[in-house]
Amino acid sequence: MRKLMMAVTAVAGMSLVVTGCSKRDNVESQRQDVAEAQVEAQQKTAEVRQDAREDIARTQIEAQEDIAGTQREAAEEVASAQQDVQDERQDLAEAEADRRTDLNGDMALGGSGAAGATAAASSVSGRVLSTGNDELTVVDTSNNKQLELKTNDQTRILHNNQPLKLDDIEEGAQVRASYVRDGEDMVVRELTVTQPVLKKK
Repeated sequence: MRKLMMAVTAVAGMSLVVTGCSKRDNVESQRQDVAEAQVEAQQKTAEVRQDAREDIARTQIEAQEDIAGTQREAAEEVASAQQDVQDERQDLAEAEADRRTDLNGDMALGGSGAAGATAAASSVSGRVLSTGNDELTVVDTSNNKQLELKTNDQTRILHNNQPLKLDDIEEGAQVRASYVRDGEDMVVRELTVTQPVLKKK
């Protein structure tokens, strides 16, 4: 009986040992699984972070390219606008120069008043071919071109600063005229006789 009890005790002790070993094996296996899971999680985390860094880098490059393109377009537009402004300034300077030339020519002829300030005048020096009906034909001495000029009530005709009538001017007289364009007509504002050929009485 004692031997039987000893045998049962021994078997029970071995069962406990086997059970203890089995539990230790399970714990070790679980630890290994956890370690493997942690490694996989770390790898996935690293991959996700790498993908995120690559996406950020691509986005930054694209953004920089967009910014550079926008800056280039803005610079081109600014350059174009500056060129337009420069062109406008040049046109304005040319117009001012032309206006000053016309005004100086008009002042040299003795012209003054509102008409001289409001209309750009041209001038011609030449020889009178004919007069009549408030009109006169002048040959421009600079290019030998004939000009048909008209006069009106506002036209001033002078010789030695003394007023004359158009009929007092004879063919061959040398004159200097300041005129403005009125449609197709060239209307004289001031006519100065520089070398008269007076009519015989």
